[in-house]
Amino acid sequence: MIDVSVIIVNYRTPELIVDCIKTIKQYTTRVSYEIIIVDNQSKGDDESYVKSFFPEVRWIPMGYNSGFGRANNLGMKNAQGRYLLLLNSDTKLFEPVIDKCVAHLDNRTDAIAGGAYQYYPDLTPRAFYHTFTFRRDFWITPPPFRKYLNKLIPYTHYNDPEQVDYIAAAFLMVRREGFEKTGGFDEEFFLYGEDTEWGYRLGKLGKQLVFKDCGIIHEEWGSKPERYEEAQKYTYFNRFDEQIQLSNLVWIRKQFGALHYFLLMLHYWLWVPVFFLMKISFNILKLKNPLNDLYNQKRFASTISTFSQYFWRILFKKPTFYKIK
Repeated sequence: MIDVSVIIVNYRTPELIVDCIKTIKQYTTRVSYEIIIVDNQSKGDDESYVKSFFPEVRWIPMGYNSGFGRANNLGMKNAQGRYLLLLNSDTKLFEPVIDKCVAHLDNRTDAIAGGAYQYYPDLTPRAFYHTFTFRRDFWITPPPFRKYLNKLIPYTHYNDPEQVDYIAAAFLMVRREGFEKTGGFDEEFFLYGEDTEWGYRLGKLGKQLVFKDCGIIHEEWGSKPERYEEAQKYTYFNRFDEQIQLSNLVWIRKQFGALHYFLLMLHYWLWVPVFFLMKISFNILKLKNPLNDLYNQKRFASTISTFSQYFWRILFKKPTFYKIK
């Protein structure tokens, strides 16, 4: 049996995939592997481009833009490896991380999955979530109240320093039985949140470890570089990317229940008029037109309106493909 099936989802990033595969071949020498590309509705002839460099790759077309979870599930269904490595197209190896990760998991029979630390191209560490407590960020809380939120949602503490709540799927190596016993990603997710939700279910089968001696370069924004420019405009209130946050709301409902989800949405709805009143009051104190410069308030209200369109479906767990058009 092949040691590792490397699964990469393509969404119009053939150049990035070629660069990624070059580093796989450069740094993976101790284990056997196959490379599977699952294509999410390419516009050009991405398959021919990639295969002109690497004719041996297996190319599986989805036929539509299925998102991250569904595409990876199809790749894992067709994989032959005893380990399944989900790897983002905008990642590069700079060390034998696949060899190392396989060796670690071979020695750690208590682990169901392994991951790597993420770095910027200049090899400075980049922050990435690995704990369910990042749901604190979904709450809009004035500074005096944030300490109470931290107490209500404390960090998970493990005796094993490498153990985490879940592994970010930019580099996620899972045992074959982890996929077979869980069915893989929940296919209601289009993009984002699916690795968090799957991590919760994988954690019931064994430990999930991020190995301290394993690292990858993760450039990010590969298939949608304009998202980087959008992110620079975020404020404390308008920091929620609609697709990311919708997926996270679905995850909250699935993992933490209806009450947690309802309270989170309720606090968003209450913040809409409060945010407007804060700005209007500030304008009056500055002797300006009360309705002057309400762009951020309107944008926030529009975002919450988008989430609200899915409220009942999420609350009652109606099967839906949660993709914002």
